Amino acid sequence: MHPIRSDTDRSHWRKVSTGRDHEPMIKSDGSSSGGGLGEGASVDAIRHLTCTVPLMGTDGRHPVWRVGSVLRHILGLSQPERARAWREGSVAVNGLPVEAQHRHCIPGDVVSVAFPDIASSVIPEPGLSIEVIYEDAYLLAVAKPAGQLSHPARSEQTGTIANAVAARYRRDERSPDAVRPIHRIDRDTSGVLLFARDSRTARLLSRHRDRSPLERDYLAVVSGNLTASGVIAGWMGPETDHLTRQRMFDEAAVKLAPTHSPTGNPLPKVAGWSETTFRTVARGPSASLVALRPRSGRTHQLRLHLASIGHPIICDGLYGGVDGFGMDRQALHAWRVTFRHPETQVRIELVAPLPIDVRHAIAEALRN
Repeated sequence: MHPIRSDTDRSHWRKVSTGRDHEPMIKSDGSSSGGGLGEGASVDAIRHLTCTVPLMGTDGRHPVWRVGSVLRHILGLSQPERARAWREGSVAVNGLPVEAQHRHCIPGDVVSVAFPDIASSVIPEPGLSIEVIYEDAYLLAVAKPAGQLSHPARSEQTGTIANAVAARYRRDERSPDAVRPIHRIDRDTSGVLLFARDSRTARLLSRHRDRSPLERDYLAVVSGNLTASGVIAGWMGPETDHLTRQRMFDEAAVKLAPTHSPTGNPLPKVAGWSETTFRTVARGPSASLVALRPRSGRTHQLRLHLASIGHPIICDGLYGGVDGFGMDRQALHAWRVTFRHPETQVRIELVAPLPIDVRHAIAEALRN
């Protein structure tokens, strides 16, 4: 159901410069000018993007692009953003307005677009502090403490990391910048949390949750003497009779699950495939320090995977973890995120130092 496979592949890590090594093809002037925009657009929330058409595509004789394809594939605009650009914004080729997305352009042409951005629904809270690990024009990384939500939940709209980020980039009271978390961390997990400062960067780094370009590394203190290293894999999804807990599923149960209701409406999938690479770093008499890297992004994935092989995380009561080692929350820390910068293509490594409680738990677990 959730086999452990041998995994001999080892990644080699090194820190690199975060400086720019080339000029970006896509530029944003950050202007708030509303020239050329449709009536009713807020000049405080206008995005301006420009790019040069690359040498790709052919009509049999000459390279050619449709302007709509440039907006989608080169500038990376989502379907709602493209719709706002055509309906409420402006699109131009070499400075001349374009009214239809099927208009052709050729390599070397300069395509520019301006459209109203959607204001964030996250309430800015200037009084909240965050520990910034890294920041540039495209990204923000913070060290999230345990006990704080990454993003507002239905019953908790304030006091989260996202509320502090919204305040940091607020343009004014009427139109705060959108908050775009690339990933999330459980309330009681500490570590690196990454935000995008624009929608294109968010899409490039998020992609599909099972094919994310982010490499996320965790450390956990688990119960028992874990000696194996490898991959934990299997189908996982929510327990039907519990509000938050997840569970492992047999493949047969996943394949036999109904996909539509009796009325023909599609049903959510009962489970999704999940994989986690793990390696035992050190062992103590009754606990072990484990390094983990999720290859997918399911809710509670690491916590459930470790519990499924009989080694739940210390103090993780939801999945059978025992109390102790001075922890009052699950002994799980997202210590490193590594990725290629979507604009500069430089490889970035972001590290959140171990909190005091995790350091003490590790020392206690490995004593003797």
